[in-house]
Formats: sequence, structure tokens, C-alpha cells
Amino acid sequence: MSNTSSNGRRKYSRFRFVSEPLTSITDNDEIRKPDFPFANDVLTRRYPVRALRYWWLNAAIAEEATRLPAPPAIADIGCDTGLIKRFVLPIEGARWTGLDLDISRPGVEQAKYDELHQCDFDKRLPLEDSAFDIVIFSHVLEHLPRPEFTMAEAARILKPGGMMLLATPTAPKMVAKMVEKKFNRQLKEGTRRIGQHIHCFWPARLRQIAENAGLEVEFSAGSAVIRKRNSRLEDHAAWIRLNQIAAGLFPSIGREICLQLRKPA
Repeated sequence: MSNTSSNGRRKYSRFRFVSEPLTSITDNDEIRKPDFPFANDVLTRRYPVRALRYWWLNAAIAEEATRLPAPPAIADIGCDTGLIKRFVLPIEGARWTGLDLDISRPGVEQAKYDELHQCDFDKRLPLEDSAFDIVIFSHVLEHLPRPEFTMAEAARILKPGGMMLLATPTAPKMVAKMVEKKFNRQLKEGTRRIGQHIHCFWPARLRQIAENAGLEVEFSAGSAVIRKRNSRLEDHAAWIRLNQIAAGLFPSIGREICLQLRKPA
């Protein structure tokens, strides 16, 4: 459910997806293929917590597709092995473009992107302005030397009125600052390198980065709070729903935050 504020911005409840069906996990044949990156988790438990970040992306993309006048053009920034594209249920006519530093990773061909671009995210993206209805930017920002620059690039390729889905690890502000200080020290010592986690964000900092890139925050919540894997609790939808409610209330505790951003029309 959404409402519109006095300045025209669309806002969603942090609990908007709690009633969304979990069928993109339970009835998804693609993620049960032996070559899917975490097929063992899916085959072992009915609702693996590990799948929730991708389930959220699927739900947001499916909802967005219904409001568009034509099939969406989707950019997957940091596509890695194509896991997100394979998880998201097919949308007829949608066109997917994958971008990554290495597009030759084993398995990426299974995702069947319409286009693949090898690129350095610390440089201008090799795509035209305002080319995409949806930009996925999931668990990439924390690896980048200049997250503000790359966020601005991701916003550049998004159409006016388009949607960006951002997900990244998070922590309470004080903890995040301590972690990032440690990362900076390790980078100087040579025990950590660009490409590993080099940033740690808290919710307000992410909002500021998004707003500086000209994007509006429509939705912000965690995906889960308790991430114990291969637990029998993962067989019960009620456990997943409680996890989602808690993550909506306390996203930093769950160590992951998901944001839906909008480029003003």
C-alpha cells in the first residue's frame, strides 16, 4: 500500500511486502535447478532466509511492471553470476542488461541476459542516459571506492519516473563508523583490497547518498533479522513473516537494508 505526501512523493509502508505471496520461492523452478547458486538451501528448506533479498526484488519488480505501459528495460548492476535475473520470475517482453567487472564468471550464461557489459564501476557506465525503467543495485555499493559517484551513474541511466532497487549490508551508525574505520586501516595496510567490503552504511547515510544522486526514497526496510540458515523454522511461513516485521522495525539489526528509490519524472 502506498500514499502520496504533500510534495507529491509516493511513500510505502515498511511492512508493504509482509502480505506478498512467497510463491516466488516455493514455486520457482529455476532456483531448484542443480546449477543455481544456492540450490542446496532451497532444496533443504521451504523458505530459506537466504532467498528473502531476492524475493523482495522479485516482488518490487513484478509490482512495477504492472504500472508500466510497456515491458520494462532492466539494468542489473553487479550482475555477478546472474542470480537475480534467474530468481526473478519472467516478465514477458522485459529486456535485461547485465553489468559487471567480470562477465565471464561460470554460470552467467544461464541467466540469458539480452546484453552484457564488462565495466569498471568507478568509471562512467557504458550506457545511455535515461535508458532503463528499473535499475537493480544489490550488494554492490559496499565494494566500491566511490559509492556516491557510482550511485550518480546508476541514477543517470534510469529514466525519469524510473525505479531503483538498492540493497546493501547495514549496521547502526556507531557500529558502521567503527567498521569503516577498520576497513580504511586494512586498506592502508594492504590486508584488504578494493572489491572486498570497504564501506559500511547506516540507513541515514544511504538515504543521503540516494538523495544526493537526485533520487527519492519510497520504501526502506530490512529483509530479515535472524539469518540462521538451515533451521527448521525456515519451513514455516509464519517465521518468515515475523522476521520481515522485525526487519521493518529494526533494519540495522538484520545487517541488510533494502531501499526502493524513484527518479523524479
